[in-house]
Amino acid sequence: MNCVAWSDAATLFLKSPEGVIYKMLSRIFPSEILLLVAVMWIVFIVDMVVPGVSLRHFGIMPRKLEGLIGILFSPFLHAGLSHIVSNTFPLLVLTALMRVSPASQKMFSVLLIGVLGSGLGTWIFSSGDLVIGASGVVFALIGFLFADAWFSPSLRSWAVAVSAFVLYGGAVSSIFVYVPFISWAAHFWGLVFGVVSAMVLRK
Repeated sequence: MNCVAWSDAATLFLKSPEGVIYKMLSRIFPSEILLLVAVMWIVFIVDMVVPGVSLRHFGIMPRKLEGLIGILFSPFLHAGLSHIVSNTFPLLVLTALMRVSPASQKMFSVLLIGVLGSGLGTWIFSSGDLVIGASGVVFALIGFLFADAWFSPSLRSWAVAVSAFVLYGGAVSSIFVYVPFISWAAHFWGLVFGVVSAMVLRK
């Protein structure tokens, strides 16, 4: 398909009811996170409803070479409805907060560092057999928003950091509490690499 055809297809999509909804959502949420969440839900639905299909083996298998591919795929894989919902809302809320912060242009870099950093940390240190889910990315966003106010201080960055702390500061405590079937490694290394991304990407 050439560039003109892609342009025509995009124009038709934006004029469709789905396109109108996308444009409305994109005014609040960054396009990067809308794409991530859409893929998460498509993969989840396929995994749940298509007979004979199980995509969870593409998750992170700690310290196994075949499990390295899970660093890229695990954020799109979830164990159940409550799991994917509990990651969807924080992803949307935290990236909406980041969008109004001075660091909004760093969104893609923070998400990429969060995926790779939390995934690698999980692969090296996790005690589980298989780790899936986007919670490492959620914690990377939390870590970034907290740390960005410190490394690149402004009234707006501090307002965003305080808002993130009020909404999700309590989630950080989960790193220090053992909860069955919850990967502390994904949470911890997501938070760490969120802070690292704020350091690396500071003004």
